[in-house]
Amino acid sequence: MSTTDLEKLKQICGDVWRDRADILTDCGAAGGENALVRAAYWRLCKAGGEPGQRFDDAPFLKELVRQYRAELGQS
Repeated sequence: MSTTDLEKLKQICGDVWRDRADILTDCGAAGGENALVRAAYWRLCKAGGEPGQRFDDAPFLKELVRQYRAELGQS
């Protein structure tokens, strides 16, 4: 991922975290972690980013999942 895409992803992950209540309400069987990562992926694509193969390795996604687990008490 380019530096520009990483900066976009950082902002998008922050936005996803802010909007998590709405995202998690509609997550269905996908589960909370998957719903948050999926929301970040689609928002990045919509913003014109190209996630590529390194999307799953992005530290901002790991932090998003870590925050979610901590909120649930599953650190």
